[in-house]
Amino acid sequence: MRPVGKNTKDAPDKAKRRTLWRGIRLVVSAPAACFGGKQIRENAEYIGDLVQMIRTGPGTDPRVRLSKDRSLDVLSMSWNAQVPPSEIERQLDNRRKQSARSTLCYLTGAVLFLVVGFYHAAAALPASPSLSYVVGMGAICSCFLLLAFYHALVNWQIRTRRLGTAREFLHADESWWPS
Repeated sequence: MRPVGKNTKDAPDKAKRRTLWRGIRLVVSAPAACFGGKQIRENAEYIGDLVQMIRTGPGTDPRVRLSKDRSLDVLSMSWNAQVPPSEIERQLDNRRKQSARSTLCYLTGAVLFLVVGFYHAAAALPASPSLSYVVGMGAICSCFLLLAFYHALVNWQIRTRRLGTAREFLHADESWWPS
């Protein structure tokens, strides 16, 4: 059956033109799709957001309340958490004990890696250890020592109930050894 009012001769021409246009569009748009402009734009926005986050700095933990002299305000923290102050004191004491254990574990790890490194260097004295081995052991020991220092700092902050800096920790009159 023939459609009424339509020119049947134009239908194959339209189909050819449509197919030709699809081919041209594919040839033109394929390189642009491979370039990934949309993904580049989204990633650039993400990088911009990351730069903004870095510029603003780390946010403070809303659960930790400080008074004007940067000491921990236990009453305010307990009111905010809707628990008694004794519960906050218990949690701080648990964290202090945890940081003391972490400090001792990291110090033990640093000493063990140092001893193993010296033993390996002494045992292989004629064939002296490679520089990459010595640098690697030094890096591992440094990481362990830095983590031990960080946990000792956290322990000191909890013991003194004050958020002090690393410089204040090093110059403090109290013992730095975690308890």
